Amino acid sequence: MCDLNARWSVKLLIAALCVLVCECVYASCVITSPLNSKVGTPIPMVKGEQRLTLHCDLAQPHIFHFPRNFVNKAMLYRLEADVSITGALETQSSAAPTLTLPIELPSARHAYMLPTGAASYYLDIEAQYGRALYPSLSSVPEFYAFNTIHTLTLSAFAGFCFALAIYVGVLGNSMRSFGFYSYSLYVASAATFFLLQEGIFYTLLPNVPFLNSVQLSVLFAGLTIFASLRFLDQLLDFKALLKKWQRSALHYLSLIILVLVSVQLVLSSDVSMMINKVMSKLTLVIMVGILLAILYAAYHKVHCAKLVLLGVSTIILAMLARFYLKDFSPFLQRYGLIIAVTIEALIFAFAAAQKVKKLDDDRMAAFKRAATDPLCHILNRDGWEGAAKVLLDDFNRQGGYITLMFIDVDNFKRINDSFGHRSGDDVLRILAKILKRQCREQDVVGRLGGDEFVVLSYCHSRSQSERLVGRIKARLSNLTIQTPNAQIPVTASVGAVVTDTSCKNLDALLQEADILMYEQKKARHTEVSQPI
Repeated sequence: MCDLNARWSVKLLIAALCVLVCECVYASCVITSPLNSKVGTPIPMVKGEQRLTLHCDLAQPHIFHFPRNFVNKAMLYRLEADVSITGALETQSSAAPTLTLPIELPSARHAYMLPTGAASYYLDIEAQYGRALYPSLSSVPEFYAFNTIHTLTLSAFAGFCFALAIYVGVLGNSMRSFGFYSYSLYVASAATFFLLQEGIFYTLLPNVPFLNSVQLSVLFAGLTIFASLRFLDQLLDFKALLKKWQRSALHYLSLIILVLVSVQLVLSSDVSMMINKVMSKLTLVIMVGILLAILYAAYHKVHCAKLVLLGVSTIILAMLARFYLKDFSPFLQRYGLIIAVTIEALIFAFAAAQKVKKLDDDRMAAFKRAATDPLCHILNRDGWEGAAKVLLDDFNRQGGYITLMFIDVDNFKRINDSFGHRSGDDVLRILAKILKRQCREQDVVGRLGGDEFVVLSYCHSRSQSERLVGRIKARLSNLTIQTPNAQIPVTASVGAVVTDTSCKNLDALLQEADILMYEQKKARHTEVSQPI
C-alpha cells in the first residue's frame, strides 16, 4: 500500500511539473504599448483614456487580470481586420474591422479569458489619475485558486473586523465612553478601505461608480487615522500622560486630516491625490508622535500600553516587510498589511476589554469604599440598604422566605465606660466577624451605626430561615470577647422577622424587626432585674 501511494505521488508530481513547464514555455504575453514589457511588471499610466497593446502566445487558455480600483472603465478586445492606431481610442481602417470581446469573468478584479493561440489585443482603459497598473496572466486553475483565496481572505478579514467593531461598540455603550466608539469607527473604516482597494464593493454593486472612486478611498483612509488616534487618546489617557501642547498637536493634526478628507469628496480626483499625498506626510508625523507617546506610556507602566505597543509594532513590521521583502512571499506582499491590521484590531479589542475591566474594578472599589463601614469592614447603612433592596426584589420576583434580623449589643455604653472606647471598637469588630461567619456568602450583613447590626437573608424554605436565626441568636446570647485590654462579657438582642409575604417596603420590615429586638431586650432586662 505504501509503495502504491508513493508511485501515485511521484506520478502526480511529474504531471504537475509537466503542466508547469508547458505553461511557462507556451504562456507568453507582452505589452508593446506604451512600453515593451512583460505582463506581471508595473505599467505606468496617465490620467484619462489610453490604450495598451498586448501580444499573447498561449498554449492553453489563460486569464488576463488587473485591479479594478481607480479604473473608471476598461475594455479588452481583438480586431480581426488590419487597423491603424491614430489616437487614444480612435481607429481608422478601409474595411470595417470585426471586434471580438474575450469573455469577462465576474471577479473583484478586471478579468478576461484569453483563448489558445497567438493573438494581439487592445485594452482601452480610463484611469482616474496617473498611477501604475499591475496586470497579471494566470492559468485558469491558478486564477480560480487565487480568486478563492482572495475572496475568503477578505471576507474573513471584513467579518472579523466588523464583529470586533460591534463588540467594542457595545462595550463603549455600557461605559458611555467616546473612546470605544472611536475604536469601532477605526476598525470599520480600515476594513472598508481595504474592501474598496480590492474592488469587493464593485462586485456587490457594479452600477455604483462612486464605490470605485479615489475620493471614497481617501475618505476612509483619513477616517481610519482620525479614529485610531481618538481611540488611543482615550485608552492610554493622553490627557494625563502628555503635556498639553503635545496632546493638542496630535489632536489638531488629526482634525486637519478629517477636514481634508471631507473636503476632497467634492473635488476632482487630481486634487484628491494631492490631498492624499499631504495626508500621507501628516500621517507619518502622527505615527511618529503616537509611537513616541506609546513608548513613553509603556515606560511609565500605563495600563494596556504594552499591548498597544505590540499592536502598533505589528503594523510597522508589515509595512517594512511590504517595502523591503517584496519577493519573499507574494501572499504576504499582498495580504500582509491586511493580516497585520486584523492582528492589531484584535490586540486593541483585548486592550479595550482590559480597560473596561479596570474601570469596572476601580468603580467597584470606589463603591465598596463608599459602602463599607471603616471600623467593622462590613456594609454601612447606605451600602446595606442598596444590597438589601436587590435581594428583596429577588424575593418578591421568585418567592421563598425573607429573613431580617436587627441586632443590638446589650449595655454597650457600659462597655465603653468600663473598658474604654478602643475596647468597645474591638467588640464591634469581633461581633461583625462573628455575624459574617454565621451567615452565608449571599446574605447581606451591615452596620447601621453605633452598636446596631442588620442581616437580610433570602432562603427557599422556612426551616432554612429559622435555622439561620437560631444559629445567630445562640452565638450572640452569651459571649466572652477577648480584647487586647480585657475579657469582656457580651450579649446581644436579636429581633427576627421571617416571612413569605411579598414586601416592597424595606423600612417597614426593618421597623418590625427593630420592635421585636426591643421586646427581646426588654424581656432580658426584666429577667436580669428580678431578685433571685
